[in-house]
Amino acid sequence: MSVKDEDIQRMSQALKSGAKLTSEICPVCSSPIFEIKGELWCLKCNKKVVKIREESEIAGAVLPYILNNLNAAIVEKLEQLSATLLRLTDPSEIKNVADTLSVLLGVLSQSESLKEKLRK
Repeated sequence: MSVKDEDIQRMSQALKSGAKLTSEICPVCSSPIFEIKGELWCLKCNKKVVKIREESEIAGAVLPYILNNLNAAIVEKLEQLSATLLRLTDPSEIKNVADTLSVLLGVLSQSESLKEKLRK
């Protein structure tokens, strides 16, 4: 089955499951946008679509995306630094890495708190 056939099948399944076809198109791939449980989705991109009416709404729409990217970057750095910490023997280097880990964990915690506030 081709990718196009898979996209069409996914769209028809969504319609059968109660999704609504909207008159909007995806700004990325120009496929139709579906409303599923009150949220707009591009089923071809498999991503949520956020509709912005005014410029003032841009920050609120983009912030969750930015926070997700930030969290992913922090988790990756935490993994790298944890691996580095295992190899270190010099106490001053261990302290530097531990301090950096502590700062990253603090930023991750703040980011998660902000994401939780945005959900409410």
